[in-house]
Amino acid sequence: MMLDFARNRQQSLVDLSAFGTKAVRRPLLALAVLLTLVLAFAPTAHGAGRGPGSEAELTRLSEILGAVHHLRQVCNANEGQLWRMKMQELLKLEHPDANLKELMVSHFNRAYHQHRLAYSRCTGQARADLVRFLDEGAALTERLAAGASG
Repeated sequence: MMLDFARNRQQSLVDLSAFGTKAVRRPLLALAVLLTLVLAFAPTAHGAGRGPGSEAELTRLSEILGAVHHLRQVCNANEGQLWRMKMQELLKLEHPDANLKELMVSHFNRAYHQHRLAYSRCTGQARADLVRFLDEGAALTERLAAGASG
């Protein structure tokens, strides 16, 4: 009887750790593609002429990348430093002024650490937050890409 309990407990832990494929695949792919679009258009924009709204969107996108970086780690996505590298690419190609760059980096780090404190393991709420962040990030990158091309 105790052995059955241990097997069931192990199985539920395995099921939780397998998270990160079906429910997250579509928004994750959308965010990655749209972020790539923003990065592709960023060299022409170079951050010049961006309004305060765009700066706020870039700051929010930085927060989302920080949160996603931790949540994907804790939910066993095995992506390594992918989201940190996406943040570095965004900074490199966007060329924000020193103040905006500092703001973006601090928001990325703050979101990462807040979610690290909130989620030491992959929970249902962590998965729900991850999907919400991916959807919001995809919408933000779409707006930023439209602004950079127009």
